[in-house]
Parts: sequence; structure tokens; C-alpha cells
Amino acid sequence: MRFLCDVCERLAPPAAFRVELGVLVMTCARCGKESRARPEEALVVAVTQESESVASVQQRLTPVPALKVVTLRPSDEQVRGAAAMARSEDPFAVPPGFCPKCIAVRRAGAESCAACGLVYANFSPEEQRPSEDLQAAWLSVLGRWDDRDAHDRLLSLAVGRGELAMAGRLYRIRLAQAPEDLYAQRGRDEVVRLASASPVAFAPTSPAGLSSRTQLVVAIIFFLFLLVSALLIFRQFRLTFGRP
Repeated sequence: MRFLCDVCERLAPPAAFRVELGVLVMTCARCGKESRARPEEALVVAVTQESESVASVQQRLTPVPALKVVTLRPSDEQVRGAAAMARSEDPFAVPPGFCPKCIAVRRAGAESCAACGLVYANFSPEEQRPSEDLQAAWLSVLGRWDDRDAHDRLLSLAVGRGELAMAGRLYRIRLAQAPEDLYAQRGRDEVVRLASASPVAFAPTSPAGLSSRTQLVVAIIFFLFLLVSALLIFRQFRLTFGRP
């Protein structure tokens, strides 16, 4: 509550007040002088104080804005879209308008990708083809897009086979088709998290056709080659620095 002081002529809160013979007497908190309010002025002061009290109560009672609810499961439309992708002619094809290698947006009229530097004319689809096991797992996930465990099994398979980067590519292809797909976003983020936790997961594994027996034979041949090379170098050394 504030009042207009008759002495300093400024709006100030009262330091103290009292009523004398029906007249309100207020002491100015700024200059310390007393001012006497006429009955109508006292009524205005009382009404103003009451309005301020009501406004403060209304402010305290203002409802808290409702929290924004974000769904944690893909919509029916996203599930149907993923299933349609599994039934398409080529579920691993990159949609038009995107780089076929890194899935970045393809600029109109550009001959190469500004993100990865790929020359589009030199792209070979077979170079970006996942293994048969990963292909089968991806088709299974597309058919059960709202099954979180299926996505986790796909990522575990990709880590075990050293194809985590390829799994990330598959999720980016899905995001190129449906940017708002929650499970595609989650899969992409999980690939990044797993790659950060274990960079070795991006390293390709040894070819499946190379058995342990073959690897042993290759190691023995390499050892014999080093041994023969060392003997030849030693013999040449004796001929050069030995006695005639």
C-alpha cells in the first residue's frame, strides 16, 4: 500500500498509521512526516489495498502449465510404414534426394556429396550392402517395428559382427523416409552411444571363409619367409666383410 505524502509529495508506503476521530493519519516512510487523509481518500486506500491482496492471491493460485507429454512408442503409422519398407522391392535402398553413401541431403544438380565427398557416378550399391545375417535381422525388425527387444537384438548382432556402422546406416535410411520415427531416432542414438563406448565395434571382422587352419598356414609361411630373408642378409654380410 502506498499513499501520496502531503509534505514530500511522493508516493511512499506508510511507516505507521492510526485513526484519530475517524480520520486516517499515516506517517511517511520517506520523510517521517504525518499526513491526514480525508474520508474519501481513506476509502480509496482501503480499496487499493484490498485489490492488491486479491491480485497476490490470484497469482499464487495460477495453475502450473501442464507438462508436455512425449510418447515413448512409435505411432501406428510409423509401424505400418516400417512394415511396408520390409515388403518393398529393395528395403536397403536410399530414398531419392539423399546421398547413397552417408544419407546426407543431396543438393540439386550437385555431382558429389558435400558431406562425404562421394562422386555419385562412382557409387556402387554393393559396397554399402550389409551382410546376409544383418539383412535378415533388419527385415525382422522392420516387420516388428514396435518391438524394442528386436531393435536391441539387431544392435547386439551388429556389435558382434563389427557392423555397427552399417546398422547406423540402416537407421539413417529409415529416418530419411520418416524423420519423426521415434524408434529410428533411438536406434541411431544407440549406435552412436555404442560406438563411443567401444570404438572397436566399427572395425570389420575377419572374413568368414578364412578358417583358423588357413590362418595358421599363412602365419607359418610368413615366418619361413622372414627366416629365409634373414639368412640371405647374413650370407651377403659375410661375403661383403669376410676374408677373401
